[in-house]
Amino acid sequence: MIGGFPLLWTFTVPWSDVDMLQHVNNVAYIRWIETIRCEYFTRVMREPINGERGMILAQLDFTYRQQLRYHEEVTVGCKVSHVGNKSFEMSHEIWSRDHDYVVALGKTVLVAYDFRHGNSIRVPDEWRSAIAAFEAGPPQNYE
Repeated sequence: MIGGFPLLWTFTVPWSDVDMLQHVNNVAYIRWIETIRCEYFTRVMREPINGERGMILAQLDFTYRQQLRYHEEVTVGCKVSHVGNKSFEMSHEIWSRDHDYVVALGKTVLVAYDFRHGNSIRVPDEWRSAIAAFEAGPPQNYE
Protein backbone atom coordinates (compact mmCIF):
# COMPACT_ATOMS: atom_id res chain seq x y z
CA MET A 1 0.00 0.00 0.00
CA ILE A 2 2.35 2.74 1.18
CA GLY A 3 5.79 2.52 -0.33
CA GLY A 4 8.60 4.81 -1.33
CA PHE A 5 7.65 7.68 0.97
CA PRO A 6 10.19 8.44 3.70
CA LEU A 7 7.82 10.68 5.69
CA LEU A 8 4.34 9.48 6.62
CA TRP A 9 1.56 11.05 8.66
CA THR A 10 -1.41 8.96 9.78
CA PHE A 11 -4.46 10.50 11.43
CA THR A 12 -8.24 10.33 11.57
CA VAL A 13 -10.21 12.84 9.47
CA PRO A 14 -11.48 15.55 11.83
CA TRP A 15 -15.02 16.86 11.62
CA SER A 16 -13.70 20.34 10.76
CA ASP A 17 -12.40 19.04 7.39
CA VAL A 18 -15.82 17.78 6.28
CA ASP A 19 -18.05 20.03 4.16
CA MET A 20 -21.83 20.22 3.67
CA LEU A 21 -21.63 17.41 1.10
CA GLN A 22 -20.45 15.17 3.96
CA HIS A 23 -17.05 14.43 2.50
CA VAL A 24 -13.61 15.96 3.09
CA ASN A 25 -13.40 19.37 1.44
CA ASN A 26 -10.80 19.65 -1.33
CA VAL A 27 -8.91 22.38 0.54
CA ALA A 28 -8.23 20.03 3.47
CA TYR A 29 -6.11 17.76 1.27
CA ILE A 30 -3.93 20.74 0.32
CA ARG A 31 -3.58 21.76 3.99
CA TRP A 32 -2.49 18.22 4.81
CA ILE A 33 0.26 18.14 2.18
CA GLU A 34 1.37 21.65 3.23
CA THR A 35 1.66 20.43 6.82
CA ILE A 36 3.78 17.39 5.96
CA ARG A 37 5.86 19.42 3.47
CA CYS A 38 6.74 21.90 6.22
CA GLU A 39 7.55 19.06 8.60
CA TYR A 40 9.84 17.53 5.94
CA PHE A 41 11.63 20.86 5.55
CA THR A 42 12.07 21.33 9.30
CA ARG A 43 13.09 17.73 9.96
CA VAL A 44 15.38 17.17 6.97
CA MET A 45 16.87 20.57 6.07
CA ARG A 46 16.95 21.49 9.77
CA GLU A 47 15.98 25.07 9.04
CA PRO A 48 13.28 27.01 10.86
CA ILE A 49 10.27 27.34 8.58
CA ASN A 50 10.37 31.11 9.16
CA GLY A 51 14.16 31.46 8.92
CA GLU A 52 16.30 33.60 6.62
CA ARG A 53 16.36 30.97 3.91
CA GLY A 54 13.74 28.48 3.01
CA MET A 55 11.39 27.55 0.22
CA ILE A 56 8.51 29.11 -1.61
CA LEU A 57 5.79 27.24 -3.44
CA ALA A 58 6.01 27.77 -7.21
CA GLN A 59 3.64 25.08 -8.50
CA LEU A 60 0.95 22.78 -7.15
CA ASP A 61 -0.69 19.99 -9.15
CA PHE A 62 -3.26 17.83 -7.40
CA THR A 63 -5.54 14.99 -8.50
CA TYR A 64 -8.49 13.74 -6.48
CA ARG A 65 -9.42 10.08 -7.07
CA GLN A 66 -11.79 9.13 -4.25
CA GLN A 67 -13.76 10.81 -1.49
CA LEU A 68 -12.87 10.69 2.16
CA ARG A 69 -15.39 10.95 4.94
CA TYR A 70 -15.43 11.93 8.58
CA HIS A 71 -13.44 9.72 10.90
CA GLU A 72 -11.67 7.72 8.17
CA GLU A 73 -8.08 6.89 8.94
CA VAL A 74 -5.74 8.35 6.34
CA THR A 75 -2.02 8.41 5.69
CA VAL A 76 -0.24 11.23 3.87
CA GLY A 77 3.12 10.48 2.27
CA CYS A 78 5.79 12.97 1.20
CA LYS A 79 9.07 12.63 -0.69
CA VAL A 80 11.45 14.70 -2.76
CA SER A 81 11.26 13.28 -6.28
CA HIS A 82 13.71 15.64 -8.01
CA VAL A 83 16.30 18.23 -7.03
CA GLY A 84 17.20 20.87 -9.60
CA ASN A 85 19.52 23.87 -9.49
CA LYS A 86 17.25 26.31 -7.62
CA SER A 87 14.19 24.15 -7.04
CA PHE A 88 13.04 20.74 -5.99
CA GLU A 89 9.93 18.71 -6.63
CA MET A 90 7.97 16.88 -3.96
CA SER A 91 5.50 14.07 -4.54
CA HIS A 92 2.56 13.52 -2.21
CA GLU A 93 -0.02 10.78 -1.85
CA ILE A 94 -2.98 10.42 0.45
CA TRP A 95 -4.36 6.95 1.23
CA SER A 96 -7.53 5.76 2.87
CA ARG A 97 -6.36 3.15 5.35
CA ASP A 98 -9.99 2.11 5.84
CA HIS A 99 -10.42 1.24 2.16
CA ASP A 100 -6.78 0.54 1.22
CA TYR A 101 -6.53 2.81 -1.82
CA VAL A 102 -5.02 6.10 -2.94
CA VAL A 103 -7.54 8.92 -2.64
CA ALA A 104 -5.38 11.76 -3.96
CA LEU A 105 -1.93 12.50 -5.28
CA GLY A 106 0.00 15.61 -6.04
CA LYS A 107 3.22 17.32 -6.92
CA THR A 108 4.67 20.57 -5.63
CA VAL A 109 7.61 22.52 -7.02
CA LEU A 110 9.47 24.53 -4.42
CA VAL A 111 12.08 27.22 -5.00
CA ALA A 112 14.96 27.69 -2.57
CA TYR A 113 14.73 31.26 -1.36
CA ASP A 114 16.74 33.84 0.59
CA PHE A 115 14.09 35.79 2.50
CA ARG A 116 16.57 38.35 3.82
CA HIS A 117 17.64 39.42 0.31
CA GLY A 118 14.36 38.57 -1.44
CA ASN A 119 15.67 36.30 -4.18
CA SER A 120 15.90 32.67 -5.21
CA ILE A 121 19.09 30.80 -4.40
CA ARG A 122 20.78 27.59 -5.48
CA VAL A 123 19.55 24.61 -3.44
CA PRO A 124 22.23 24.50 -0.71
CA ASP A 125 24.59 21.53 -0.79
CA GLU A 126 23.73 20.65 2.81
CA TRP A 127 20.05 20.40 1.80
CA ARG A 128 20.97 18.15 -1.11
CA SER A 129 22.97 15.85 1.18
CA ALA A 130 20.25 15.82 3.84
CA ILE A 131 17.55 15.01 1.27
CA ALA A 132 19.59 12.15 -0.22
CA ALA A 133 20.26 10.65 3.23
CA PHE A 134 16.65 10.99 4.38
CA GLU A 135 15.20 9.57 1.16
CA ALA A 136 17.52 6.53 1.43
CA GLY A 137 16.59 5.76 5.03
CA PRO A 138 13.64 3.95 6.57
CA PRO A 139 10.23 5.67 6.61
CA GLN A 140 9.55 7.99 9.54
CA ASN A 141 6.23 9.01 11.00
CA TYR A 142 5.16 12.59 11.58
CA GLU A 143 3.32 12.86 14.87
